[in-house]
Amino acid sequence: MTKRYNIPEKNRIVVLERKGKIQLKEVPIKHPEKGWDLIKVGACGICGSDVRYFLGENPWALHTLGINEEMPANSVLGHEVAGTIVEVGDPENKDRLGERVGIIAFDTCKKCYHCRHGMHNLCENTLHIGHDGRWKDWEYNPGGYADYMLIWDDKAHHIPDNISFIEATQLDGLAVAVHANNRGNVKPGDNVLVIGLGAIGLMLSQVAYTRGAIKVIGADIHEKPLEIAEKIGVDVLINSRKDDLLKIVMKETKGIGANVVFDTVGSAESFLKGMNALARGGTYVLLAVSQEEVKIPLTFFAGEKVVTTSANNLFPEYTTAVELLSSGRVKVKPFITHVFKLSEVYEAFKVAVNKDEYEAIKVVLVPD
Repeated sequence: MTKRYNIPEKNRIVVLERKGKIQLKEVPIKHPEKGWDLIKVGACGICGSDVRYFLGENPWALHTLGINEEMPANSVLGHEVAGTIVEVGDPENKDRLGERVGIIAFDTCKKCYHCRHGMHNLCENTLHIGHDGRWKDWEYNPGGYADYMLIWDDKAHHIPDNISFIEATQLDGLAVAVHANNRGNVKPGDNVLVIGLGAIGLMLSQVAYTRGAIKVIGADIHEKPLEIAEKIGVDVLINSRKDDLLKIVMKETKGIGANVVFDTVGSAESFLKGMNALARGGTYVLLAVSQEEVKIPLTFFAGEKVVTTSANNLFPEYTTAVELLSSGRVKVKPFITHVFKLSEVYEAFKVAVNKDEYEAIKVVLVPD
């Protein structure tokens, strides 16, 4: 182990003790072993999945494995992380000390069928930062709601100086948006419909433009995300509470429908509306699923319509996310609506859980 410097003996972490209860705790700091680095957290986003964990769900297991797996108690949350490497477990990596990094938030077994076939995003043995599903022999799993956090050295991804730590918290979600666009095979000239304009939906829209989408139609039930979508250049905006989604989509696409539909809501209602608006030969991409049942006729899939899900991302897609954000082709500042200090995590979660009341899109935690 390399010599540590200016690192305190204690580390503050935010623990999800049980459903609906988080606690800011102080615990002994852990130092990196071989293959690991210690980062000083610069910022960490509160993801929508974190809110679902807080409310007693396990969205990773539901969406990746298709099972309702219980989230263990005493989990450290936070996977949208960026910071500075302050200690390395391998002496040969000492030149990385002081490096600004974003975090690829998961690692896989590298041995299972899915890992060996290039689908490591579907590995059931995944170790996920900010998610204590499979961390054995760890008192607390690594998570970004902390002053310091351990990360695998190869998952600490260099970020350029023109990406702030607060912006870099969105690289995880941007990689998800890149992967979803790959799943939907967005092509030049496509018309794209995005249902749900939270952070992921807003990034999906921007990535679609980089792939040559000629028109993006965004739908939400709240005015705030629609306002932000307009600022970042979404062509057509639909308030699903007031407007006729199908009528508008068909008008904007000359009666063809959307070539690709991204659904970040994953409800029965959003699915039925979105499928009606999907063009023949089009692809419907679900980015959220629930155990809600949907009854539909098989003719719903007529015309070679494809329905798929998009889970997590592949490691190289994180690099693409860094390049898109650094180049300015994707912007995230417009939807980072709230920033709190780590010591204000209780207030931050109040806002994240009640985002409609506070007109919040993305909430981020930063050091005190």
